[in-house]
Amino acid sequence: MQMAARWDFRDYVSADGVDQVHAWYDQQSRKVQGKFLSRLKALASLDISEWKLPLFRWLHGECAPLGEVRFEVNNVQHRPLGYRGPGPRVFTLTFCAKEQSNRFVPANSCSIALGRKAEIESNPGQCHACWLALE
Repeated sequence: MQMAARWDFRDYVSADGVDQVHAWYDQQSRKVQGKFLSRLKALASLDISEWKLPLFRWLHGECAPLGEVRFEVNNVQHRPLGYRGPGPRVFTLTFCAKEQSNRFVPANSCSIALGRKAEIESNPGQCHACWLALE
């Protein structure tokens, strides 16, 4: 039996109207798309206190308050980044990074993700509901 989603996911939309998470997803292999969908479904059904490794990790330092959805396909560590909000039970994905040798690729992934978070906070129209069916 499928659990009802406890969390809603939202995606960053750039000023030109492009859902940047969807654009990233469309460029990925079927395997990456499937793993990404399964991660979001798993997280959507969990309480936030259960968002832990290996599925998810909250970031610290210059990357706080971001969190990373964690999955690996063909030895590539995918790290979609996002934050909690806007609103209750919402996690907004802002940038899809990779990780190599314990570093984000590109190196400025956190600053891009945080910049997009700030854009959404000043203009809520710069995010919308994730298109993926999570239930």
